[in-house]
Amino acid sequence: MQSVRLGASGLTVSRLCFGTLTMSPLQMDMPVEQGAELLIYAYTRGVRFLDTADLYGTYPHIRRALMEAPDYVVSTKAYCYDEKTASEALERAFRGLGREYVDLFMLHEQESLYTLRGHQEALAYLSKQKQLGRIGAVGMSTHHVAAVKAAWRFPEIQVIHPLINAGGVGIQGGTLYDMEGAVASAHNQGAGIFAMKALGGGHLIGGSRAAFSYILSKPWIDAVAVGMQSFAEIDANVRAFEGDFSLLKPLSTRERHLMVHDWCEGCGRCEARCRQGAIRVIEGRARVDMEKCVLCGYCAGVCPQVCIKVV
Repeated sequence: MQSVRLGASGLTVSRLCFGTLTMSPLQMDMPVEQGAELLIYAYTRGVRFLDTADLYGTYPHIRRALMEAPDYVVSTKAYCYDEKTASEALERAFRGLGREYVDLFMLHEQESLYTLRGHQEALAYLSKQKQLGRIGAVGMSTHHVAAVKAAWRFPEIQVIHPLINAGGVGIQGGTLYDMEGAVASAHNQGAGIFAMKALGGGHLIGGSRAAFSYILSKPWIDAVAVGMQSFAEIDANVRAFEGDFSLLKPLSTRERHLMVHDWCEGCGRCEARCRQGAIRVIEGRARVDMEKCVLCGYCAGVCPQVCIKVV
């Protein structure tokens, strides 16, 4: 597995990043041991980079995996906007991971120059923690072209985790061409780039070879986070990142979708949470537009009836 520098952040990572959203309670809800086994197996295959979030609930899985795979570079992110919320999120990460250091800490789901300005106090706090040696690098995740374009205005941001894929699925505030230009420009200015949703949240899984070929061909993308939920998927993705796509085909027929159980009460919290505009309450029940859905599962995290699941 190829190792790369994550821009000018000082971090060195494997090009394939293990995205842990898939194993989280928002999606597969894997038991801790099962998730940890996958992370440890990926580690034996050369994966040295993993991504999580305060929201995901996968700190226990990662903590268990780190006992046998201690050299993982761990990236996490949180919806913090000031010193208090940033401090609380960082302490949760430390407690959850069982260590007093996080390699990469990011602001979660930034949208524009204005949201970044509204989070400046959190950025300043995280930057100070970096200076104190408690964080390796500071970054942000985003689905929005405008946020990528604005990142250069904030020197604290060393790493950007943008949504980008061959189909442009899920990109907000612009086209695939716009996102490509914004990401390439940010990388040229020294930002580390690790992409998300290379398979468009499952929409591009039928053409996974083309999707991976696209994302791996971009010199301005350092690494790519991919969710993996089986040993077979780990093997196929590791091989793909090494240039052998032969194991992808058997996995390309598996379709995923967002399921809303019939006990939905139509409270509307999922609709308010969805940044893609993919879920609406119609006639008293949540309805999903799979053309817009990127299968992040974040709507499931706010459902009080626990009736939403990515399957």
